[in-house]
Amino acid sequence: SAAARRASAVTAAQAKGARLQVWRHDGAHSAGAPFAFESLDQAGPGPGSLHAFVSACRGEEYEVGAGPVEGLKAVAAIDALYRSIRSGKPESVAGCEGFSESRVAA
Repeated sequence: SAAARRASAVTAAQAKGARLQVWRHDGAHSAGAPFAFESLDQAGPGPGSLHAFVSACRGEEYEVGAGPVEGLKAVAAIDALYRSIRSGKPESVAGCEGFSESRVAA
């Protein structure tokens, strides 16, 4: 089933230790908690996002890994990055204050 495939992918990703890691220019390093959705293991079942997409296309239940608010925040962050490159200064991430899943789901 789709749920069993997703559970298998989550277990594989956590066992593999897939996680966001940040290395800063000053040498600092940090690592987040293991991802519970994506598995990029070449021998595994593939990324959870692909399984969710296929399940959605089939009309089955699926996990929403990132909704519209996360997408809006990602675009706002990328916009700030480009503005920072042009200005040569730090730029604020703005444009998605006050948004929530309930506000965009209606």
